[in-house]
Amino acid sequence: MIPICEQIVCPWTAQNPRHDHQLIFPLSDDRLLLVWSEYYVQSPSYIFRTPHDEGGRPADRSPCHLAGKVSTDSGRTWSERIIIQENIWGWNVKHPNLLRLPSGEIIFTFTAWQSAEERNVFMKRSSDECESWSEIVQISEPGWYCTNNDHIMQLSTGRILLPAHGGPGFKFVTGNPLYSFVFYSDDGFRTWQMSEDTMTAPGRGAHEPTIIERQDGTLLCFLRTTMKCIYKAYSADGGVHWSAPEPTDLPAPDSPPLLKRIPTTGDLLLLWNNVPSEVGWPRTPLTAAISRDEGETWESFQDIDARPDYGAAYAAVTFLGDEALVTYSIGSTSWAGDKEITLKIFNIDQFY
Repeated sequence: MIPICEQIVCPWTAQNPRHDHQLIFPLSDDRLLLVWSEYYVQSPSYIFRTPHDEGGRPADRSPCHLAGKVSTDSGRTWSERIIIQENIWGWNVKHPNLLRLPSGEIIFTFTAWQSAEERNVFMKRSSDECESWSEIVQISEPGWYCTNNDHIMQLSTGRILLPAHGGPGFKFVTGNPLYSFVFYSDDGFRTWQMSEDTMTAPGRGAHEPTIIERQDGTLLCFLRTTMKCIYKAYSADGGVHWSAPEPTDLPAPDSPPLLKRIPTTGDLLLLWNNVPSEVGWPRTPLTAAISRDEGETWESFQDIDARPDYGAAYAAVTFLGDEALVTYSIGSTSWAGDKEITLKIFNIDQFY
């Protein structure tokens, strides 16, 4: 697919060598807020790194805060960056999610990586278009929990779902399978609960769930696994209970899929790495597909990014009128773990 606009919105620098887990959120007055995980260096020697240097390469646990940029022209240009959430925890903070409630209030959730044994999900609120924020509230009980960018959603019933993985008593050690679930709330996350069922799969388990509400009110969940394909599960009660995950015929490495509904057509859009592998690589191509039957079958397979020497993953999409703004993190196969964020803007009819 050839985009109508393409740019690297978060470029590599020695000071900020990795950028990922991004989303674009509409604000008032036709503004867009780009929020992402921006890693930063603290050691004097690292400021002389190149993306190819292994020494000091940015790992998942490296220092990271949540940064933001604003666009006033539908994503064509962006402001300088600001800090949306400082890193006040042991390792870093990332995985942003933003949701506007019917009242206009905005919920902002994120995951703090506090140590090898502890990750927790937090939330704050804004009633003035992200100009100021409430006190931070912890959603998860102390333990090992994780969310993913651009995955929070509100159902037709008003219930809010925040997909997550980990859970009570979970320990992130080799051989421990990952479990997925949702936090859910019926009062705008003043109070919340965890789903009664968890979802897992053979191999490394199932994590980074992405969920869509179908026309009949049931929920469809796609799951990241090491089984060379996406797994799926269903809920008939708004996310409280889930069916046992089962494999789909969609090949995938150990990387996250993303499900979204296209507002103008009502069809489902899937973005994922369309290549079978039991490990996290290769993460190319990044592919789009359309479902006209609520996720039962998929068609119109087209590559968003198919460069063999770049990995492309952790996609997010925002729909504006007849356009789709697709963002994802990229990294050259010759780099040491560094990443940038690319934005590609498409006309929605291009997906068909």
